[in-house]
Amino acid sequence: MQSWTPIGERFAGGIGGTNKAFSFVDGDTGQELGFYRLESIVELPNADLIGENLAQGDFSGGDLFGADLFDANLHDANLRNTDLSGADLRFAVVTNADLSGANLFAAKMLGADLSFAEAKGADVSFADLDSATLFAAGLRQADLRFTVLSGADLRFASLHAARLDEHTLIDSKWRTIWEIVSQGAAGRNLQRADLSLADISEADLNRADLRFADLTAAVAIQSDFSGANLAGAILRFIDLRGAKFDTNTVVDAKTRLIWEIVNDGAVGRDLHGKDLSSAVLAESKLSSANLTNVNFTQTFLNFADLSGADLTAAVLFNADLTSANLSGANLTRANLRGADITDTDFSGAIFSNTIMPDGSTRSN
Repeated sequence: MQSWTPIGERFAGGIGGTNKAFSFVDGDTGQELGFYRLESIVELPNADLIGENLAQGDFSGGDLFGADLFDANLHDANLRNTDLSGADLRFAVVTNADLSGANLFAAKMLGADLSFAEAKGADVSFADLDSATLFAAGLRQADLRFTVLSGADLRFASLHAARLDEHTLIDSKWRTIWEIVSQGAAGRNLQRADLSLADISEADLNRADLRFADLTAAVAIQSDFSGANLAGAILRFIDLRGAKFDTNTVVDAKTRLIWEIVNDGAVGRDLHGKDLSSAVLAESKLSSANLTNVNFTQTFLNFADLSGADLTAAVLFNADLTSANLSGANLTRANLRGADITDTDFSGAIFSNTIMPDGSTRSN
């Protein structure tokens, strides 16, 4: 089933049309049993697709050169290696779409929504993405030379190894982020820099001066902070999974403790009364730990292992406990008001005057 031979003539399709039934007889096989498959070949250069609902469509490797996709819905579409050069994608919805290797040369994408889209290695040169939404978009190795990104929402976008030049119109904050993740920032002076809501994962920040920098909610997974100075930095919700600290890293005690927990775990550890609020502790190992009176306000504990932990009088106000394991945990007098307990495992947990997410009190 590895080699296939085309047979018959192509059947013309359409956009938004009705289903078609067709049949053919292949008299050359000489076999009673044959295996056939249908291949989608998209050739729609300069097509008028204004406002069309093309969500989840497979256009991989297709020709949409110059197509008018103004306000079209391409959510979750497969656009890998698709030719969209010169296409009009203004205000189009391209969320969660796969644009890996796509040709978007000189495409018009003003106001388009590409949140969570993957465009690794795509050619986006000379394209207009003014005011576009690229929230958490993957732009690794993308060609962004001469690209207009003025006013674009690049929160959590991955700019690693992307190609920018002096003609790329991009806000200064995001150019700095690109420099950090693509060129490294070892020993760089980043005092008071705004690195908030940015993907700086895998960055070389060895010995960087980050005093008073804003790293609120920065994704710093596997980043190197060896010898870095983070004195006075804003570190709420920073994701430090896999990040590297050493004895010369200057950081507040709370953040160092968070770093220890997410990277080394805290199984059976005594953390009584610690302030672990506004932290990212996702997937952390905290089973059998003493977490009495710990402040977990607004902390991400999704997929964390808290089985058998003592959470007596712990504050979990507005915490994210999605898919966390609290089996056998002691939740006596714990406050879970506003917490997200979607798919949380409470089997065998102890409830005694426990404040639940809806404000009710539970005891068992």
